[in-house]
Amino acid sequence: MASTRQAGIAANRTGLLGRTGRALAGAMPDWRTILAGSAVWAVAMGLMAVAKLAWMRWYEPERIALIALFFAAGGLVAFLPGIYLGRLLSRGRRDAGFAATFLALGIGTIALTAFFIGLQYRQYYAAWHDPFLSVHWIFQFIFTVGAAVYQFIVLGTRVYFPLGFLLLVAACLWNVRGMR
Repeated sequence: MASTRQAGIAANRTGLLGRTGRALAGAMPDWRTILAGSAVWAVAMGLMAVAKLAWMRWYEPERIALIALFFAAGGLVAFLPGIYLGRLLSRGRRDAGFAATFLALGIGTIALTAFFIGLQYRQYYAAWHDPFLSVHWIFQFIFTVGAAVYQFIVLGTRVYFPLGFLLLVAACLWNVRGMR
């Protein structure tokens, strides 16, 4: 009886749930990589925004700092999901790892930065919005954040080029090098 039970446990470990669990756990970077990588990616995105805005001849240090903070926050929050999804979707293949990380980290960084800017828009327009959680407030929230995300995608993504693109390629190469 005990051997049958042990065989069943062994079969479960090699079955779909065992493989999926190992894949999910194996794709997670260690905590040092998470902390250091998130900090480096956030600083890189913030400095990239400062460099691009200076190159575009912006002369308002307060606004440059605010925009750099949004880009840094987007990079900070996007690093772990981007690297994790890149490793998970690659299934250990380095060529797929580069492509998956490029898409996951790139899209994640842009999407989260756009979302944070959308929340700032929401904060600005809150004075004219209806009471919290009313039907009108929900529509106002969705459309305010949606409009801000659209504006960021149209106008704000240019800040990522060309330096952000090069930093993304470097991060992808680093992630592929560190894959197990």
